Amino acid sequence: MVRQIPINGYDNNFSYFIGDDVGKNIAIVDPGDVPHLITEIEYDLLGPQMILVTHTHHDHIEGVPGIVDKYAIPVYMHENGRGRVDANDEMCVFVKDGDEIKIGDLNVKVLYTPGHIDDAVCYYITAAEAADGIPKLITGDTLFVEGCGRADLEGSNVEDLYNSLQKISALPDDTKIFPGHDYGSKPVSTIAWEKKHNKYLKCKNLDEFIKLRLG
Repeated sequence: MVRQIPINGYDNNFSYFIGDDVGKNIAIVDPGDVPHLITEIEYDLLGPQMILVTHTHHDHIEGVPGIVDKYAIPVYMHENGRGRVDANDEMCVFVKDGDEIKIGDLNVKVLYTPGHIDDAVCYYITAAEAADGIPKLITGDTLFVEGCGRADLEGSNVEDLYNSLQKISALPDDTKIFPGHDYGSKPVSTIAWEKKHNKYLKCKNLDEFIKLRLG
């Protein structure tokens, strides 16, 4: 189960709930608008088990303290994000590429995707793990519907971003894409759609990508 939650926030942000399709245990991805999230959790009698952070830009972590205060759950983030989130180290779990996170009966894989910032990760549910057999990827600000994250910010690296997008492009074409912002023509996409409609994924090489992303 992946539930996309529009929270507006800094700029049409999305938060997410991820969980298995059997129980009520969930992870909260990039929490913002804490009262909204708590209302949904309590209405559906969900059991938050952890927070997953796609990256540490403020609009993706601003709800972390409120959720931790409410539920006393750990915060998972890439190890490069250490010290960047308002949570005590004992509440943090630092992950790296290839790690697996268990949410109820669901295993979620960490894909390290730097470029927009050096602590960016995506959270990948394989077809074998998904109850409906459709793989899913929470992309944060690495990949948007028909776009990608900026590469001109502090901590950005345009070559890393290009390589991260190539890594995502290699996933199965039917992988559903769940981005960090509602920037495209629709809120959810697929790898196949992005290969056809996303100008950044259509770049033939790094030089072409650099000119397009930074030009």
